[in-house]
Amino acid sequence: MTLHWFGLVDNVKSVTTVHSAVSRTGNSVHWYTEANELQDQLSFSEGAVVFLKTSLAYNAYELCRELSAAYPYISIVLLVPAEELDLKKAMHAGAIDAVVLPSQEAEVIQAAREAESAVRLKMARIQPDTPEAPKADGRVVTICGTKGGVGKTTLTVNLAVAFSKSNLKVGVLDLDLQFGDITILFDSQPKRTIYEWVKEEYEHSRGNLDRYMIRHSSGVEILSAPLRPEFAEVVTGEHVGIIIGELRRRYDLVLIDTPPSLVETGLVALDNSADILLVASVDLPTLKNSKLCIETLESLGMKDKIKLVLNRDTKIDGITAGTVENVLGMPIYSRIPSEGKVVVASVNKGIPFVLSNPRSAVAKSVFSCAAKLQSQQRSTNKASVKKVPKKSMLARLLTR
Repeated sequence: MTLHWFGLVDNVKSVTTVHSAVSRTGNSVHWYTEANELQDQLSFSEGAVVFLKTSLAYNAYELCRELSAAYPYISIVLLVPAEELDLKKAMHAGAIDAVVLPSQEAEVIQAAREAESAVRLKMARIQPDTPEAPKADGRVVTICGTKGGVGKTTLTVNLAVAFSKSNLKVGVLDLDLQFGDITILFDSQPKRTIYEWVKEEYEHSRGNLDRYMIRHSSGVEILSAPLRPEFAEVVTGEHVGIIIGELRRRYDLVLIDTPPSLVETGLVALDNSADILLVASVDLPTLKNSKLCIETLESLGMKDKIKLVLNRDTKIDGITAGTVENVLGMPIYSRIPSEGKVVVASVNKGIPFVLSNPRSAVAKSVFSCAAKLQSQQRSTNKASVKKVPKKSMLARLLTR
């Protein structure tokens, strides 16, 4: 930013010593004899050092006070005769220094350097040379499973709270549009849902989600699934793409719960996600369906996003963690132990177990999963998530 040097005097010849001394610092003062001329220049200046000489036409202390209040990016040096000098008055008026006339060159140079330093400090604090970097869009994590009851909704809720406890701004989108249970597990009752957003906002201000988000006491905010199953038909992949884009701008982390089937809205969520947590359990039907899901996502170019979460991890004859990895063809990313008593009580009370039983083994495993995701989070500052046209994902799926 450019720093200007101005002066207000009744006679320019009376400040030749001041002008010469400032020139020795590599700067040049533009002198004015009318206060309104000086004010006009200050109005267009980014920052300035101003010399004010006492005059019969104005009170230098009063003018100093007015200029300091009107122009925050200036430093004022008063030029006054020795008999008129009042340092306390100068300080209260906002002057950075006062130089006695007739002036000594060394005194002027010192005052000029102090004034320059002070105004540059103001400019750096209020109008920094380097603009603040824009906030990066949030990371989207979609949780999916191939059958109901596998535990994906419970994992979504508790992961959301775990991330929130790490001082992240977390949003949850319930895309199990027919039978979503996110709000139940948060013990919340939505008045407006994604259905109301589509009906009330989509054609008008698409980005307005404020009235539709529910805030939980943990800090997590939720966009609920429709209150009735038949309302799910109103929500399309195009709607979901717009909502995810807005949620990414609002939150550090967006968690999306999906239905146990590969429908259009869920596929849009998967395509817009940085990570896909595939929740599986140690039973053959779930493993078979999980294998099919992985193959389908691989055909759609999403396999690299998948992170396998083994839920209700327990010893079962004939099936080990190694068996699961061999069957599914990928390593287990996170293992959530079976602790039914804690989980069932949490679900029935509507209190996430990471809050009600944070020291339980199942809660510790969720905290560990959240920490692992955070530590591996890729920078999203330059990431661009592609927009998915309506039904494009289904088209790709059907042409396999």
